[in-house]
Amino acid sequence: MHGERRRLRSMLGNSCMLDANAVLRFLLKDIDEQFQQVRTLIRTKKCYVTLEVLAEVCYVLEGVYQVSREDAARNFRKLNNDVSILNADVLLRALEIYDTMPKLDFVDCILYGYNRERGIEIVTFDKKLKKRMEDINKTDDF
Repeated sequence: MHGERRRLRSMLGNSCMLDANAVLRFLLKDIDEQFQQVRTLIRTKKCYVTLEVLAEVCYVLEGVYQVSREDAARNFRKLNNDVSILNADVLLRALEIYDTMPKLDFVDCILYGYNRERGIEIVTFDKKLKKRMEDINKTDDF
């Protein structure tokens, strides 16, 4: 038992979790020194990114940098090749509708991804979201 924990800790010592700022620097390449630091980490360690971090990144890309939904989705797909995105299957399913359905925000698309990939029911009081999800599910069933 203790040997297993030690081995797990040593594996985790060669990994890291990237926050939204690190992901933004890597995607935007706007601050070269920080971009280089993140790129080196990605090349030398197992780097993880959560969907929560990507939600923040998406918010900043769209709101601050005026990046289109299509470009954000393309960047997230490329990022999936460079790092380990936790629940990547959910993300990839979410991206299927994110760049084609402008009325759904990124978090709503993530909920859709959980629904389609994991079979988890979405409970919402948002009438517009509920209607959109019903419409999507109708077209997905064909």
